[in-house]
Amino acid sequence: MDQVSEYMVKDVRDIAIEASVREAAEKLDSYGIGSLLVKKDNDYVGMVSEMEITRQLVAKNLDSSNTSVGDIMNPKIDYVDQEDLMPQAIAIMREKRLRYLVVRNGETVVGILSVKDLLAYYEKWFKLTL
Repeated sequence: MDQVSEYMVKDVRDIAIEASVREAAEKLDSYGIGSLLVKKDNDYVGMVSEMEITRQLVAKNLDSSNTSVGDIMNPKIDYVDQEDLMPQAIAIMREKRLRYLVVRNGETVVGILSVKDLLAYYEKWFKLTL
């Protein structure tokens, strides 16, 4: 069975809790990613993704320059260990309806697993069964 570490994106990006949503959107766009971990001091305190920007900012007609990431972020961060097996991570993502799952090695964040990464996993296993 494959471990999460084989499929996760290792380049974790974050943004300060007091940054504006506009800054977050620009960062997402410039890196071509869909989520950022939100940092307060030296701790991760939440996650902001395209989904929060759409649902919180656009739906409520808020100003992206005057709304902070902390105002719209999801304060719940779900984790999986890098050595966990992919079916376990997939089960968590399915059960909690997550598009992104933070990957740790002990207490250290080492990656992000997204629904896009699941496609690579399924593609590999599909090819093995042909």
